[in-house]
Amino acid sequence: MTQSTTKDSKGRGGLVTTIVLIVLAVLFVPILIVNLTLIIKGSLHSDVPPDVFGVAPMAVASGSMSGDAEDCFDEGALIFVTLLDNEEKQDLEEGDIVTYYTGEVFVTHRIIEVERGGSGEIVSFITKGDANDSDDGVVPIGNVVGICTGSVAGLGDFALFMQTPMGILVFVGIPVVIFIAFDVIRVTLQRRRQAEAAAAGDASADALAEKDEEIRRLRAMLGEQNASAAADGSASEAPADLSAAADEPVDETPDDQDPAPSDH
Repeated sequence: MTQSTTKDSKGRGGLVTTIVLIVLAVLFVPILIVNLTLIIKGSLHSDVPPDVFGVAPMAVASGSMSGDAEDCFDEGALIFVTLLDNEEKQDLEEGDIVTYYTGEVFVTHRIIEVERGGSGEIVSFITKGDANDSDDGVVPIGNVVGICTGSVAGLGDFALFMQTPMGILVFVGIPVVIFIAFDVIRVTLQRRRQAEAAAAGDASADALAEKDEEIRRLRAMLGEQNASAAADGSASEAPADLSAAADEPVDETPDDQDPAPSDH
């Protein structure tokens, strides 16, 4: 009963460890991958916001787009900008919220006017923050990098913190250390269980060998006893045969003596 309970406890412990590892992997591995991707891309291409699968998460550093419209967002929000190629930029229109590069920073404002060239293609925009009193002036279409497709309030500050050394330590370094520690514990426990199982198997094999040796010893003793009993039986039967022979009558008449003459 105790052995069964111990095995159940070990099984539950292994299951809990596996579940913890899975949860850590699900929560922190994507964060690690996304964060590293954004950092690397941001350092390689400063004129394009770093993206993951064509979508660039960006933290809002001002309240220029605060307002009552459904697609407005406040300072501290995290917006998602879908990057556009030159052909897709031609489909932009008034009311779209676009992100463009000024040469120093990225600005995300709403298009209030579209300017076209002689052949009808879009050549530039005039943009304006919903909370601003004046527009941004003319923005060449080549400066536009993408269109804002969504936002999450308050998540921008968290994203900015993740870009700092402390954020990387908290959300990258510590999870990796925890993951490695749990994996080491899991492997150690697994090896210990295997060693215990091997030791138990060796003990069982030794006990079985001892039992086999005892059985062989008992069989040898039994064989010796049977042989001794058989020898004793043969010795007791020999005098019985001699006495039987002595009881038989002996004919003492010589072979060359004539029998007595009979009376006639």
